[in-house]
Amino acid sequence: MRHSSMTSFAVAIEPSPQPRLAAAALLAHLLAAASPWFARCAPLLAAALTAIAIAGFVATLGRIPGRHCALAAFTLDDRGCRVRLAGNDDFVPATIGNGTRAYPALAFVEVLVAGRRLGWLLPRRSLPRADFRRLKARIRLSC
Repeated sequence: MRHSSMTSFAVAIEPSPQPRLAAAALLAHLLAAASPWFARCAPLLAAALTAIAIAGFVATLGRIPGRHCALAAFTLDDRGCRVRLAGNDDFVPATIGNGTRAYPALAFVEVLVAGRRLGWLLPRRSLPRADFRRLKARIRLSC
């Protein structure tokens, strides 16, 4: 069976760090953490909601490309999905997760690697234009 050219093109990406996206995430989570206190919620509830917002920031920061992210590179081709983890030179097999989505200016790539769920939140400016278009097309075909 012959593969069509739309399903056989390779995607190999190494996104650039996104400090502005990390700063925007920090601001959004700080506002979420402060909101229960401004709304005069009960102190125990406000403290719980603040803790959830802080934990959410930690999880979000781990998905934004940069030195705090566990993923360093991603390849999807005829040999399957592979990722390179931060601090490693070797690619390891991975599976694309169900949470992977592509939007006009944003892509979220979720991968499962050795029982761990990792991901990237990729704005359009994190990759060269052609790589971002290719990634979005491949996500739409794969998911």
